[in-house]
Amino acid sequence: MSNRRLGQILVAALASLILVPGSGRATQKFGPVQLSGNLQTQNLIRHPDQGTYEYIQNRNTTHIQLQYNWLEGGKFYNKYEIPFIERSTLFLVYRGVYDSIYDVKPGFIEKEDIHRKAYGGLSLYDFAKAKGGVPRFVNGQFVSYPSFARNQLTLNSLSREARDALRFDNQLREFYVDLKFRTLPLSVRAGRQQIVWGETDNFRMLDRANPLDLTWHFVWEIPPPSYGWDEIRRPLWMFKFLYDLGDIWKLSQNFLEWYWNPGDWYPAKQTFLPRPWGLPILNPLTNQVDGAFIGALCNAAKASGHRINSGPNVDLGFCTTLMDNTRLFEQGDYARNPLDNSQVGIRYHGIAPFGLEFTLNYFYQRWSGDDGTDYAPLRALPNTPENGRRAVKLLQQGIFPAEFIAPYVHTLGMSANYSEEQYTQTVFRAETIYDVGIPFFDVAKETVVRGVNSPVIPGVTKKNMWKGMIAFDRPTWIKRLNKKSTVFLTGQFFWHYLVNNPGCEASLVANLGTKGKRRVGSCLVGGLDLPSTARTGTTPESPAYRDKIRDWETIFTLAGFTFYRGGSIIPVLGIAVDPMNQFSMLPFWDVDYVLRDDMVVNVGQHYFVNPRGKQDLFATWGLPGLSSGRSETTVRLTFQF
Repeated sequence: MSNRRLGQILVAALASLILVPGSGRATQKFGPVQLSGNLQTQNLIRHPDQGTYEYIQNRNTTHIQLQYNWLEGGKFYNKYEIPFIERSTLFLVYRGVYDSIYDVKPGFIEKEDIHRKAYGGLSLYDFAKAKGGVPRFVNGQFVSYPSFARNQLTLNSLSREARDALRFDNQLREFYVDLKFRTLPLSVRAGRQQIVWGETDNFRMLDRANPLDLTWHFVWEIPPPSYGWDEIRRPLWMFKFLYDLGDIWKLSQNFLEWYWNPGDWYPAKQTFLPRPWGLPILNPLTNQVDGAFIGALCNAAKASGHRINSGPNVDLGFCTTLMDNTRLFEQGDYARNPLDNSQVGIRYHGIAPFGLEFTLNYFYQRWSGDDGTDYAPLRALPNTPENGRRAVKLLQQGIFPAEFIAPYVHTLGMSANYSEEQYTQTVFRAETIYDVGIPFFDVAKETVVRGVNSPVIPGVTKKNMWKGMIAFDRPTWIKRLNKKSTVFLTGQFFWHYLVNNPGCEASLVANLGTKGKRRVGSCLVGGLDLPSTARTGTTPESPAYRDKIRDWETIFTLAGFTFYRGGSIIPVLGIAVDPMNQFSMLPFWDVDYVLRDDMVVNVGQHYFVNPRGKQDLFATWGLPGLSSGRSETTVRLTFQF
């Protein structure tokens, strides 16, 4: 059976199950076994402006959840005595996904990437069209090739094999065993799982044990209570331990919780245009419009037969891999085993006599790059004579002299919440972390990837960051909005602070000589505005290095929801605001309508707004830059069983 046919059958089955009449259903129980799940279809329509509507997602999802209380009271099957174990549960969640967008292949296109009109004064789309008309000197004569066809910047540019890999997603999302020991106050969870620590909603700080999958819908699987980040965390095979300490001094509910990931770790999953929710740039390593792997330094690869045979880039050499067999956003120079890729985390939990609940946390794990920090994912060889000779040999083999990095980072953190009932009737939340050793691009450090007309990758400097959040939650009577139920209000304020960030003008430092850069010492820039084959950064029409790392980045969110008609209608209204970068914002609304106990309809909209117009913004958390022009409408239907 073809994948296309299988997808059609899945959609038909989903539709028939959702539309079948009947009474509400609950979790199915068969003795110690509980079976539940849902079928869901989600459709996204993007509207970058008032007159444009683009169909970008038809995601059909099946979840099946199995819980088997296979050991209770120290007995298996209520018959066989199991020593040392008081109780145990097996938990399994399967998710199957079919997104028909990769079959339908609508012709939407993002004509501007995050650089806007920085390709000699043109957008990415206009530059790609014009590039093919430039004659090239090939085999002793000038040859003019046609411009890039429009569909080469749409989903049609993906091969059938690539689209097959994207349209279907079959995952064992969770598969673990919980064990509670008899004689020890110790519980163990072993298997494929998600570990969620901290007090933040939809922002990463202490919630960092599992990296994110940002290819579905970036980070906009919001807001709760409709759905959240459980769908975009990448489950990992881990051991989690919880040791109950009991009462200590005046503190109650004390416990230690720690986890060990024995080698099963991946960085945050990223993708690029033309994927609807990829980073708003073409893949900088492989695309033929602005790619770092085609021409420039990689022309040296022609000597080993790595050359393009046709099209606008004919007769240019190209690189095929990064150093050390690393892969961008996929695999660094380490083996996926317990010795080379283990991650650990530990936290202490307690409650003070006056009601303050708090945790103290420590992590030692690789940097996943999904908390909004504008970090450096690549490290090129430093510019030394020895590395220069090595780079020549690498380029002749078609190997780009840089590698993807995911270094280990030490993280100290704490969280707290306190319910103040007497005066404000509000729950206050707080969370803070201190990261040690995050990599950043530093234009004061030269690498072998340099030159006026070639891509330039600066060196890497490791810095420390302090990050934090304060928040409140309060159920509030607003009689004009709802006479029968309170309105739940929640607000959060986040900050990032880069410790000892040098003050400098990155574009000026980048053009200094080696001695001048050494005098400056350090000058940090983000990874989204580096020069390329098209954007050399040497003219006002092709700028680069505008993505200066700020000392402070902040964002705040405010949202509210309530219940109507006995809880069958749940509207959510909220806004996220980035006051540091052009005061960009994300207003959103969302409504859950419970048609019956087993069927829920959801409708919502997200608006990415920059009141000052489209500017060259490369902001933390992605409101003005990464998501500009990506406002959308969501329609989702869920059938639960």
